[in-house]
Amino acid sequence: MSDALGLLLLVVYIAAIVGLAAAITLAVIKIFPTERNPKSPDTPDDASAKRGSESTGGSLFRRSKKAAT
Repeated sequence: MSDALGLLLLVVYIAAIVGLAAAITLAVIKIFPTERNPKSPDTPDDASAKRGSESTGGSLFRRSKKAAT
């Protein structure tokens, strides 16, 4: 009987911790809301201006392939 009561208390403890975390998260979201429209940067970086319309992902690998050929 004490084992069953211990397991039940463990489940209640876990549910209380998860509920507390959810309540704290909800409170933080209500107190500190994010901006709907994030601000755009004033000036682009020098590296991105040189690339033009290329995407920035994987530029390191593209350079190494060009150097290898």
